[in-house]
Amino acid sequence: MNVELQSVAVSDREIVRKVWLPEDQEQYAGSIDAVFDDLAKSSHPAKQHAFAVVSCGVTVGFFILRERESVPDWSPPDVITLHSFRISLACQGKGLGRAAVGLAISWIGKNRPLVRRMMLAVNARNVQARTAYLRYGFVDTGTRVSGPVGDQHLLSIDVSGRDA
Repeated sequence: MNVELQSVAVSDREIVRKVWLPEDQEQYAGSIDAVFDDLAKSSHPAKQHAFAVVSCGVTVGFFILRERESVPDWSPPDVITLHSFRISLACQGKGLGRAAVGLAISWIGKNRPLVRRMMLAVNARNVQARTAYLRYGFVDTGTRVSGPVGDQHLLSIDVSGRDA
């Protein structure tokens, strides 16, 4: 499977707009416009890394990695957090999400070798995503936080010494 990450700038909104999710999934990942508006307004743009997930030349997914000053309040400062992760509905169930997480882990290993964990918050009602993250190797920390659309489970994965 040919999957790669491409760095995405705030001006690349239209490229990522092709990553389509049904409304019941998009409510958890956030609309593309809201995500890119937040990126544009960020007070720490150098600490947020947006990526398109590309397979066979087609953009099929998107996510943001945040570090240091840009991590959410629930996160320890020494981790990188994963946000707004999405794989187009037509491409789900084909291993692209797993490959994208592996590529994120590889990016962290190459670019932030001292970082040992990646964390994310997944909505308690988003059972499909939570199940997928656990299959990818994330572990439920047992911590819950309140999010924009309900309670969130905090998940963590050890990224030290891992290669995708």
